[in-house]
Amino acid sequence: MSNATATDLGSAERVYSADNYLHAGYGLRSWLLTMDHKRVAWLYLVSLTVLFAVGAISAALIRFDLLSPSGLLDASAYNRAFTVHGIVMVFFFLVPSIPTTFGNFLLPLMIGARDVAFPRINLFSWYLYSIGGIFVLAALLSGGVDTGWTFYTPYSSVYSNSAVVFAVLAVFTVGFSSILTGLNFMVTVHKLRAPGLTWFRLPLFVWAIYGTSFVQVLGTPVLGLAMLLLFLDRFLGLAVFNPEL
Repeated sequence: MSNATATDLGSAERVYSADNYLHAGYGLRSWLLTMDHKRVAWLYLVSLTVLFAVGAISAALIRFDLLSPSGLLDASAYNRAFTVHGIVMVFFFLVPSIPTTFGNFLLPLMIGARDVAFPRINLFSWYLYSIGGIFVLAALLSGGVDTGWTFYTPYSSVYSNSAVVFAVLAVFTVGFSSILTGLNFMVTVHKLRAPGLTWFRLPLFVWAIYGTSFVQVLGTPVLGLAMLLLFLDRFLGLAVFNPEL
């Protein structure tokens, strides 16, 4: 190999490394302030993995308790493990996992866009998700929640003495993260498709993410409002869900 060819290959490798989203910056600041949809997908993947581990540990406690005739957990601890498992797996893994990771990474690439429509909102939605995860951990450190992941009232609003407020704030915050992600994907599909990429030429995965975004935008606000009313009922004593009034 000639020296000129080796030089050209070295230059091309340096250009590739500079353009690669993984090598755009090595510092923590470059990741926490990134506008790259692929990096945001990786941030979501890390956060999802941490919270999935929390839910999996709760599930393991439940299973080990059921293996023993005498039980490893008392009734209160079992309810708290069951509730944490449900909250984490439903609101922090099942709902956001595919849109936030595969959707963020692949959607712009599949429609020929450089990024999502609102990169800053995309990053902000990850911060909201992470804040919701912190609220879940705060609920755990405060003794857990025993209401079930459906937050049945009036037990969750009046009678439970567990960390319901932290859990409600967690679900409320992650709900807004899902709404922002759904809106971002919908606008991205509508406005940033490559020329000639009509609706009936879209890949099935893009259609799936687009339909999921509609569900997130239409369904999540109802959940968020219910959590807000429960929070006001619990924290301010408005008695919205009190059947005695």
